Amino acid sequence: MDARDSNRPAAPAGRRLSRLGPLAAAAALSSALPACVDAVTVEQPPPPAALGVNESRTLTLEFLRFDARGFAKTLTLEELRALPRPTLEGIWLLDLDISTLIENALLKVMYMPPAEIAALPPAAQNLVGLLNMTPENADLRGTSLEGLLGVGNAVGIPTSKILSDLVGAAGNERIIPVELTAQAVLENLVSTHPNTKTRRGPPSDEHPDGVYPVAPHSIPVTLHDVVTDFAGLAGQFGPAPLDPDDPDGAKHPGFIKAASGVKAALDDFTMTVKVDVNALPYKGVDATAADVASVNSTPGQIDTLFDFSEPDWLVLDNLSRNLSIGELTLAIPESPMHLPGGTNKEPTPRGDSPVWEQPLWEFEHILARAGELRAAQLEDHCSTYGPQGTSTSDYQPVKVCVDGAAWTEISVDESVVLEEPPPASYFWDILLEVAQARLHDGGLAEGEADIEVTLRDVPVGVKTDDLVASIKENLSSDPAVLKDMAIELNDNSAGDADFYLYQPSIESGVAGQRDYLYFVAPDDIRKDAEGARVREYAYAHPGFFADPELTKKVSTTEEIDGDTLHEKVEVEPGDALYFEDDEGRRYEIRIGDKPSAHRLSLTLTRLN
Repeated sequence: MDARDSNRPAAPAGRRLSRLGPLAAAAALSSALPACVDAVTVEQPPPPAALGVNESRTLTLEFLRFDARGFAKTLTLEELRALPRPTLEGIWLLDLDISTLIENALLKVMYMPPAEIAALPPAAQNLVGLLNMTPENADLRGTSLEGLLGVGNAVGIPTSKILSDLVGAAGNERIIPVELTAQAVLENLVSTHPNTKTRRGPPSDEHPDGVYPVAPHSIPVTLHDVVTDFAGLAGQFGPAPLDPDDPDGAKHPGFIKAASGVKAALDDFTMTVKVDVNALPYKGVDATAADVASVNSTPGQIDTLFDFSEPDWLVLDNLSRNLSIGELTLAIPESPMHLPGGTNKEPTPRGDSPVWEQPLWEFEHILARAGELRAAQLEDHCSTYGPQGTSTSDYQPVKVCVDGAAWTEISVDESVVLEEPPPASYFWDILLEVAQARLHDGGLAEGEADIEVTLRDVPVGVKTDDLVASIKENLSSDPAVLKDMAIELNDNSAGDADFYLYQPSIESGVAGQRDYLYFVAPDDIRKDAEGARVREYAYAHPGFFADPELTKKVSTTEEIDGDTLHEKVEVEPGDALYFEDDEGRRYEIRIGDKPSAHRLSLTLTRLN
């Protein structure tokens, strides 16, 4: 049966029309038809019946090429959104560093107008106070440092002076700088979320499972995020199983409660890609149907599809100039129990506070980490204080010492002790005690101080030009990420081939002179309108064999024209090969004659 006259399988219902295919078809027709002709309708006969055992059918395959060089395709925002969601989600663009976003969010909290603060829940109001805590305004009530207030009243030593020297900050300078708080939030809350640790990508030699690490302090961004204005932020970075393979196991609480008003791609956003591609499908054989089928030619060309040496291989127009989040609700959980500061140097280097045994993302652990970061900036010193500050007289009732490990000791002369002096502890233990007391102001009990705060117009802190440069660099280093989209743009599969005909390229100098049969790979399985594969890759023995028992494989994945994905074998008239389809049926292929340079006949016989 000649392939030109054979019953070609119809394109699957619901599939989009090929975006490059019509280009190739139009070019072929314009060269073949010298003048206009009347349109005709060709009735397609029903497909042939499947082969019975020991039945044979002769088919003719044709190798066709239409090379589109430097073909530029521009996709609008609407067209991109019409692509299957799995395709868009599979196109990783960059790991977006959100350090600036977190710092900007904390600054928004710190400088919130009084009217907005008054409208916040009590725990969020307390957070505003903690972020703005200075030696001058520090409230020591309910802590072991409260006794210093009495000392100050008794001998005229300002408590703020002691605290100021202790932390190495001016009286009105914040005890914990915002950048250190942001770092603690990033380390303990953001970077512990499973979706900021890893992302999915195409399997590779280095990542055979398709799981890739995410850059520190970053969130992975896909094309789906950009064209949907990051609509999935709350779902992606809300509560999630710590182990993706155990959805019922322990969960991370997440850090984004809600997000909206992100405008990444403007309404007139376009994405233009320039490709070099053979736009025609490969012709192969669906053994189950014993008929000719079409295999999308794009997967085997992915390494040569884009010319990354050309700066305009990818152009993104009309991205938002100043990327920001219109409304962002951040969430930080509180521990359900009070966590006292430590009072012992051991175990070094953090001491014996139970806070270090709690989940990293709890607010108390974040506070302790912020204190640890601040302690790293302290210099070891001892200061003595008399009335009106540091005194050179013999009367110095207060002494504060901090060593190189941030172990802090405050002693008060017995003549003025009103209460027990605070116990020696690490610097972060002092901070933790004060912060926990203030977190529960307003009558909040332990476990009632989970923090949720909604912020508006929070800058992400990335320039559009830097964003585009990162996207282009990442995609050029891993073009396989764009494979599914390239297949969508050149969607010309029909039927479910088990193998197809390939002839090496003109660059090899032998086009039309050597014939290879390629066994299909998982990437060749066509997809439905939602981007899901229409069948599993269920081949128990992929490839071609010299014997019906499939014990002597003759195909290899040798590199031809850049392809190392497919099992392939060179064939000549008279050769006999054997293979098994995805339903476990075995077949013989008997290679016939070549009607022309780019056509090959073969006889297919079902064996079982």
